[in-house]
This record gives sequence, C-alpha cells and structure tokens, in this order.
Amino acid sequence: MEIGVFGYVEAMGAVERVGSRAQDDGRGGDRGRLALSMDLPASRMPSHELRQWVRAALYREDPDCAEKVWLALAELAANAHDHGRSPVQVRVWRSTAPPAVRVEVEDACREVPVPGASRRDGTRGSGLVLVDALARRWGVDVHATGKTVWAEWSAVQPEPDPARWAAP
Repeated sequence: MEIGVFGYVEAMGAVERVGSRAQDDGRGGDRGRLALSMDLPASRMPSHELRQWVRAALYREDPDCAEKVWLALAELAANAHDHGRSPVQVRVWRSTAPPAVRVEVEDACREVPVPGASRRDGTRGSGLVLVDALARRWGVDVHATGKTVWAEWSAVQPEPDPARWAAP
C-alpha cells in the first residue's frame, strides 16, 4: 500500500518525485519513506548530478553511508543504461526503525545481471562486485515488466556537533 506523494521536480530530463511515501515491500516489511524517485533520461545521467540528488535525499544520514549509497547507485544506474532497457527508474528509501537505506534501480530488461561478468568486453563487469562490497546486502527481483536491482545499508545517524549550535 502506498501513502502520499508531495510533488514533482524536473531537472536535466530526469523527473524526481519528492515527498513522503511509505510502502510495504511485499515481504511483510516496510521499506520506509521514499526519499527520492527519478525517471532517468535516455542518455546517461552525469554521476556528479546523481550524487547531488542522493546527498539531498540522504542529508540526515551519516556522510559515509550517503557516499556508499551514491557509489553503488551510480554503478547500478550505469548498468541499467548499459545492459538494461528504458525506461530506467531510481528509488531511494529511508527507514528509521531500524535505521536503513535501500536503493532500487528498475529497468525493462528481465535478464539477471551476474557479478564480475559483462556482455560488453573483458575490461568491465566490476560494478556489481563493487555494490557487493559497499552494501549490507543486495539482490535482483524479476517481474513481468523487467527487473529491479536493489541494495541496502544499515544507516547510522551522525552524532550532533555541539560546537555547531554554540552561541557566538
């Protein structure tokens, strides 16, 4: 069951839905709140732009966690562009109990990716190996219209910095 969506923003051909939407993950769990949802343009989105979107969506998370999420998401999005089929959609979910972050990249190709292997050439194929090293867990869900490759992290809230709030 989905609850609420607050708005849409378009930038560089990508459509972002922002707001608060909770959704059951189909396994009896709660994915949390939708922090970011983007339809990626047909051309590859520059990684620095994707990084800005992820940082904005995960501004409350530990910077190290946000950096791992961005690196993995950049790899998954690149894989979807290189090996999948349009449309490609990116989603970032935040959960507070327990604190966690989940990313999903959905495309219209049902072929399951294999870590360390590439259909392109022998110099590629390390993207999912990197995702495996960065994420707590990851996987692939194949459905009627394609597949969703996802990865999850335990999120740690950064400790507040008392000096930041001290009076001058």
